[in-house]
Amino acid sequence: MDPHFEGVIFQTHAAELAKRLGHEFPAYCALDVRSPADYGAGHIASARNTTPGELEAGLPPGTDASTEFFVIGAGPGDPAIRAASRALRRHGAHRVVEFGGGMNEWSAYRFPVETGASAPPESAPAH
Repeated sequence: MDPHFEGVIFQTHAAELAKRLGHEFPAYCALDVRSPADYGAGHIASARNTTPGELEAGLPPGTDASTEFFVIGAGPGDPAIRAASRALRRHGAHRVVEFGGGMNEWSAYRFPVETGASAPPESAPAH
């Protein structure tokens, strides 16, 4: 990790996120901060469903400060994206990447989605 960018909240778009999620190293964790109903209707395959409030308690299970976090919301202007990013930073996450286009952009580019509920955190370690 480049120390000049440690502790910065980055932004990305659908094509870059899709490319990054295809590589398991370095470790990453995709966090979908939409409602459980929206998540169940369609989400990025590796994303865990959580809320900014849950992130206030600490980093997700199976992650640490060196994990790269991708925060996914509904779309542009979704306040949950920034709230989750700030919570991650408060708990020491070094690299947080916001996907500002959210699931609206992901779907518009016809990237694959999964449906159904989130797996329990214990079964979803960082990649």
